[in-house]
Amino acid sequence: MPSFTKPINLAQLILLLTASQLTACASENSTPSKDNKVDTLFSETHGVLPAEERARRKWDGAIVGDLDGNGFQDLLLTEHAYKVFIYWNEGGYFSPPTELVQGDMHGTAIADFDKDGLVEVIIAQGGGNGSNPRKPRHYEITRDREITGGEQLSHFEKGRGRSVKVLDANNDGNLDLFLTGFATPEQFKTGANHFYSNKGAGQFTFNAHLPFGDRLSYRSSITDFNQDGESDIVVYGGKNIVLAKGGEGYSFTDATDEALGELQKISHASSISQIDFDGDGDYDWVISRSEHQFQHETYYDPETKRFAFFARFQPSQLEDLTIAGPFKLENLQMAYPHYDVFVGKDKRLLDVKAQAVKTGQSWNRSGNNRIELTQEASQGWPEGLCVKGAKMKSLPEGSKPGLYIGYVGDNKWRVCSQTQSATAGVINNVTSTPSPTLNPPLPAKLLENRNGRFVDVTQSMRININEQTTSTLAADFNNDGWTDLFFMRYGNMAKEITQYLYLNNQGKSFSLASNHGVISTDIGATGAGAEVIDYDRDGDADLIIANERGKWHLFENHTNSQTNNHFLGIKVTTSPSKQADIFGAKAIVSACGRIQTRTVGDTASAYAATYNSDLLFGLGDCKSVDMVTIRWSNGESKQFTPKRIDQYIDLATLE
Repeated sequence: MPSFTKPINLAQLILLLTASQLTACASENSTPSKDNKVDTLFSETHGVLPAEERARRKWDGAIVGDLDGNGFQDLLLTEHAYKVFIYWNEGGYFSPPTELVQGDMHGTAIADFDKDGLVEVIIAQGGGNGSNPRKPRHYEITRDREITGGEQLSHFEKGRGRSVKVLDANNDGNLDLFLTGFATPEQFKTGANHFYSNKGAGQFTFNAHLPFGDRLSYRSSITDFNQDGESDIVVYGGKNIVLAKGGEGYSFTDATDEALGELQKISHASSISQIDFDGDGDYDWVISRSEHQFQHETYYDPETKRFAFFARFQPSQLEDLTIAGPFKLENLQMAYPHYDVFVGKDKRLLDVKAQAVKTGQSWNRSGNNRIELTQEASQGWPEGLCVKGAKMKSLPEGSKPGLYIGYVGDNKWRVCSQTQSATAGVINNVTSTPSPTLNPPLPAKLLENRNGRFVDVTQSMRININEQTTSTLAADFNNDGWTDLFFMRYGNMAKEITQYLYLNNQGKSFSLASNHGVISTDIGATGAGAEVIDYDRDGDADLIIANERGKWHLFENHTNSQTNNHFLGIKVTTSPSKQADIFGAKAIVSACGRIQTRTVGDTASAYAATYNSDLLFGLGDCKSVDMVTIRWSNGESKQFTPKRIDQYIDLATLE
């Protein structure tokens, strides 16, 4: 499909944008401090975030928040079906991980629900593929990093938990909860979307089942599409999008037709992020789209001769592969309950201890593994494997669940996956040219909000993504005062992937940037989530990204070394009366004839509620700010005029 915009060099684009940025106001401050010169906007950090090198499955992206109150944003990272870790920010670098919980954990919310000054964590639990529906867990974190709690919320409904979202539905300063799930048979009629009101002190009460789409519509976002000050809820991920409009008290009504019309039929939405791309003061939407990983997939990269595969639910035999030398499989990941690997005609169970010695990597059921086999030790192929039409629940006699590998002569190898849960890996040195599967294109969408009704402006704004994307993030990455877009690509499991960064041309269009430096190097992985964190508090938006069956990657933003753009950061605290938490608080900055708004809790995550109290505003060449207004969810507000810019202002110390 032809591109609407030709990718341009990032340095050229920044110079172009800087030349036509905001009109400068009277100077009050000097040029921002500069980083060391680099050639790209982003570069991956090394030694800053000590996340493990082992690739694992993920659940969504990073969750950002100042958990211990030391002024720096910490990270909560979920390794799906393994463990949830906290990485404490020690002032621009992170501590080794602290384990919060282990097991099959899903959507997570962090906030101060009982208003005692300490951050709480609520985590939705998976339901064991429906065999073990469970209730969310609750934790609290002290200022000295002690973790208490861990009990299930006994009065919550059991389910196959998916997303956990935070909102102040009735604007009383108490934070409420919206939870989604993959509906169990008992929930088919009412749905698995549950709203819990907070009566104060974190005392949650089930209030209502909210509108839902099909069974796969368990992703969600919080918005205010009609700018009435009431939180609205968007549910998506399946065949359509459903919008519940917040009203008086705890009331919600279905506003899908009213706001979306035919656009409600946008399927496979993987994330919906708010963005005021044109600066008119209302919330537009940007939507990434990707299928759920339910179908068999194969990929081939002729340049590196890597062949990657993904299989799930039903037996899948790959086409025979011609391989130069021994059989080498990397980033093999399997999941409960099927972990066995069998070799050769006699279906010999793989000696994983011997493989660990041979490959130099310990064997781990919850992470990636390597296999290396010789032709001599893998001779033959057994009968009765991956029989056409066979189901996992009715395999032929003697055909066990697992991954099968065999050498069939003439440098050809055969692979069969018979597993209920996902099995994936990358085979090296494949000299034949296997046919890859083709993922259907699911173009990303940009919807403009026109008085509470959305209009598709994707093409007119020159966003051209004719493939699947797993997350979209709205942030001002070059501090020019206009919100840009970052997309995580689903990608090709057999090769490295350069992500998409679209820079905002003052609300008139977007330009695809090249040479931005955000490259996913994990082989055998697909895209997952992305989130913004100014981890070093230097005034530009850094990135942390995750890959499914991959690793966590923290990228430093080098805007300060590439432009003279200014910024203002605001560290949001509780309301003056202490009756409203930071979540949902809005900072409104008026500078050089323009108004920008940021909200605590805005996130690209489809499953989690982030708690980033650092709100960052790019100012371009504007050298002063006229007014800052902070509005908390309960209606309290505070105004001030900063004496200086190019700094973070902590509301707790503001006179």
